[in-house]
Amino acid sequence: MERYADPEVAAGQKAYMRGKFEFLGVKTPDRRRASKSFITAHGPQVVPDLWAEPEREFQYVGADVLWAKVSQLSSTDVEWLGGFVQQKSWWDTVDALAKTIGQVATAQQMLDWSVADNLWLRRVAIIHQLRRKASTDADLLARIIVNNVGSTEFYINKAIGWALREYSKTDADWVRGFVATHELSRLSQREALKRLGG
Repeated sequence: MERYADPEVAAGQKAYMRGKFEFLGVKTPDRRRASKSFITAHGPQVVPDLWAEPEREFQYVGADVLWAKVSQLSSTDVEWLGGFVQQKSWWDTVDALAKTIGQVATAQQMLDWSVADNLWLRRVAIIHQLRRKASTDADLLARIIVNNVGSTEFYINKAIGWALREYSKTDADWVRGFVATHELSRLSQREALKRLGG
């Protein structure tokens, strides 16, 4: 992957992530190209090593490994996966991990995370059903969001709006009704109703 490194790109990536992480400066298409055979050859057990690397691209590859090998994971791995959510946490890796976790977690595990002290675990709980469309468990979505109503955390309120906006593509009336009957933050409301003229 280092052969695709570009210091100029790295500087821009680091600035975009508010200086929180170091970057090699590998663009996403190049990273995917460079890591394809690695991902094919390795299972989830390689992810801790990738998470230990200083450059952010390695965490992206780790998240890609987990998604590619999601069939090797189950609900018994959710606590382990939660460790990566809580290490080097920021929205980029957390949202990538949420996709995988959403495939293997139980409803109860996500309800537990929805009241966790760690805001990133709560964010995963809120968005873990993204793009499930008609397969979304609306009752579970509602319970998880209600557990987070009143939060002042930007990344929680943004996630609430995102989850509702995505579900509005499937059931607009449900989302309108939910927004009308719950005291959501302005940010959550605005994001939730974006596609509904709200």
